[in-house]
Amino acid sequence: MPKKVNFSHLITLICAFFVFFLPEKWQNISSILGILTFGILHGANDLKILSKKVTQKSRFLEIPFWVIYIGVVLLGIFIFYFIPGIALLTFVLVSCYHFGEQHWHNKLELQKGRSFFFSTYGALIFLMLFNFHYTEVTAVIFQISSVQMPYNFFWISLLIGACILLILTGFNSKTYKDFLVEWMVLGLLALLFYKGTLLFGFGLYFVLWHSLPSLSSQVNYLYVKETSKSYKEYFKSAFFYWILALIGLIIFYFFGVLPKDQYLSVFFSFLAAITFPHVVVMGLMFESHKNP
Repeated sequence: MPKKVNFSHLITLICAFFVFFLPEKWQNISSILGILTFGILHGANDLKILSKKVTQKSRFLEIPFWVIYIGVVLLGIFIFYFIPGIALLTFVLVSCYHFGEQHWHNKLELQKGRSFFFSTYGALIFLMLFNFHYTEVTAVIFQISSVQMPYNFFWISLLIGACILLILTGFNSKTYKDFLVEWMVLGLLALLFYKGTLLFGFGLYFVLWHSLPSLSSQVNYLYVKETSKSYKEYFKSAFFYWILALIGLIIFYFFGVLPKDQYLSVFFSFLAAITFPHVVVMGLMFESHKNP
């Protein structure tokens, strides 16, 4: 069992202890800092990954990547402005798949039904958050889409999702140790989501269990292996796009259509807009790992 435990498990265990004592203010501050650094940084090299995927080396030929990528981001903002309900639902569904894909892409031997497995895992993460922070979540949903979600929908969906994932992990875990570790993690996350703030719960999973593993996958894809030099190269090439994303968030906050006191709505709307193209790029990257 100790061989199955890594850095993320250890930090999650520590956070599960400290969340009982850490004031809400510091939970939120630490989450925002994590999301604005590693959270946004892990999507800052999408264009470089896309460039390698299509093997176009010419600087001139990379220009359409900018156009397409930024166009999709702007389209996401456009959709959130005119049809926010559909946009929010799409963001949640896409994020469910994306979270599950990052967590399980190199653990799952199953070939058929991979998308369903990924989406079920990601949905369970979101549903745990939604159930434990129902009031805040429904307020954010209502601010963005003017839709009031019933509590029964969340807990019934959580129960169904947990049962489905329990069966799927039972069939797809290589050993009982893999199975126990995965459900131990879900148990710790449930405790964190329950005792921590909504932003802390989302931020911890997004940074620790999604962004950092994604950074590792991207470095391996771009530079073949993980070394201090390859990480420096990654951060160097991502720095400009990371700063650009932060500027975009500031502009989105001060000149967006949502009131400034609805900071969670602004925050998640911005994340949604930059998530759509990122998910496509990561899907292409993982496909390259399967078919080099």
